[in-house]
Amino acid sequence: MIRIITAAWLLGLSALLLLPAAARADAVTDKSCAWLVEPTTDRENILFPEVTTRYLGAIIPALPGGYVEVKGQFPHSRYMSLQTYTATLQTISNLRDTDIQPDAGSSNPFLPGADRTAAKRDYTVRVLLQQAPASGGPPNTLYYLGSAGSRIGYVLVYRIYLPDAGTQPFGAELAPALTEVLPGGVRVPIPTCPDPVPDTSFLTNLLAASGLSDYPLPPIGLFGPKVPAWQKYVNLGVSEVNILTDNQILGPLTAPLSALAANLPAGLGENADNKYVSSLISREYGDVVAFHARLPTTPKTYDGQPTMGTGQMRFWSMCTGDVATQTYDCLVDKDMPLAADGTYTVAISTASDRPANATDDCGVAWLPWGPTIQTGVIMRNMLPDASFTQSVQSATRGTEQQTLGPYYPVGTYYATAKAFEDALGCHAPAVAADGDTASDGGSSGSGGGGGGAFAPGVMLMVAGAAGLRGLRRKRAIDALRCAQHILL
Repeated sequence: MIRIITAAWLLGLSALLLLPAAARADAVTDKSCAWLVEPTTDRENILFPEVTTRYLGAIIPALPGGYVEVKGQFPHSRYMSLQTYTATLQTISNLRDTDIQPDAGSSNPFLPGADRTAAKRDYTVRVLLQQAPASGGPPNTLYYLGSAGSRIGYVLVYRIYLPDAGTQPFGAELAPALTEVLPGGVRVPIPTCPDPVPDTSFLTNLLAASGLSDYPLPPIGLFGPKVPAWQKYVNLGVSEVNILTDNQILGPLTAPLSALAANLPAGLGENADNKYVSSLISREYGDVVAFHARLPTTPKTYDGQPTMGTGQMRFWSMCTGDVATQTYDCLVDKDMPLAADGTYTVAISTASDRPANATDDCGVAWLPWGPTIQTGVIMRNMLPDASFTQSVQSATRGTEQQTLGPYYPVGTYYATAKAFEDALGCHAPAVAADGDTASDGGSSGSGGGGGGAFAPGVMLMVAGAAGLRGLRRKRAIDALRCAQHILL
C-alpha cells in the first residue's frame, strides 16, 4: 500500500511538471514544487497564522528503506523549525532550530551566543517512514510514524518566525530543497516551482479594516463573557465548545462539555514549540477592549543583531481573528510600547472606532477587531526558559491567571473610543516599540497556525492551482520512471 501511495504521488508530481511554462520565475519566492501550501496571512490565511511567520506545507511520502531529504540554510530570523504531522494534523515529530546540527563547515546561528551573521549556515535533515522514538534517536531526523505506532502521515511543515528586517520572505535564504531518496539510493530531486498562489494580503487588510462603528447590540451576553478570560488551547473540540458556550447564557455548559471534548485528539497543526491561550471578545459590552499585562523578555533579532541572545522566552505575540480561522493582524514582542514597569496596553477595536490615543506615541498598541461581533484573541508563548515559570506552558486549563500572574492580560471593556481616551490619556512609553513589522512586508508572507497549520482539503485545492511556471520536463520523466520502478 505504501508503495502504491508513493507511486501515485510521483505520478501526480509528474503531471504537475508537465504543465506548460508561464511567466518568468522569481528566485526569491520560488521553492520546491512539493511545498504546496502557504497558510500565511498573505496567502491562504487559514488556521490562525501568525502574521510575522512564513509557513510552508508539503505532502511528500517516504518509502521503507528510503527517506525524504530536506536541505537548506538556517534563515536570518528569530526561530525556525521542521515538523511532521498526521493527515488530521496531529504532531508526529519536531526539529526546532537549536536541535538541528549544521553541515560540516557550517554553524547554527540559533544557539545562544552564536554568530547570527555567519555566511556558512547549511543543514540537512532526513524524514523516515519509521516510528518516532520516545526519546533520543539519530540527529537531524524526522519521522512519519508516531511513537504509539498508530499515527501515520506524510505532512511536512517548515516555519520561520519573524525574519530579520529586509529578509522576506525566507529570512534571506531560499526555501529548503526537497529530494525523494528511494530504496537503493536513487535520488529524485523535487524541482523548483514558482509560487502557485498570488499575494492575498489585500484581502486580509480589508478584513482587518472592516467593521461598523457602534453596533446597536443589547448586552444580552450571547457572544462572550462580560469579563474577558483567557483559556489554554487543548484541541479543536474544546475550542468549539468555548466559542459556543463561553458566554453569559450558556456558561454553565462550558465546563462539562469541555471535559468531554478534551478526550478528543489534540492537533490543529499547531507548532509543538508554542502554547496558546485564547479569549473571546464581544461588541455587546463595548466598542473597545483593552488588555494590560507585563511583557516577557525575548531575544532581539529583528534589526539583524549579530549575536543570538536569550530571554524569558523565544517569541511572544497576540493576534486577532475570526472563528473561520482567518487572522486579522498580530503584534509581536518587538512591536509593544512599554511602560517603565515593563507592562503593555493593547486596545482592540474596529478601525472606525480606533481611539485617538491607541498609538505607539501614547504608549498603547492596537489590533483590529474586524467585521464580526465576536472576535477571537490568541496569545502565543514560545520556548520559555526553564527558569521562567509564568508562561502558558506552565499553566493548566483553569489555572491560567494564577500561573501567568502579571503576564496574564487583564481585559477591560470601554463603551466608546472616547471613554477609552478619557480613561487612559496619552503617556509616552518608557520603551518604544521596535518598529512596525507591517512596513517590512507586514503579513509578509508572514503569516501561521493555530500556530500555523493547514487543512488537507486546501492542500489538494492549491496543488491543482494554475500558474505554476518554469517546470522541468526531465524531472517529470524521472518521476514517471521512479513510479514505474516502485510498482514493478
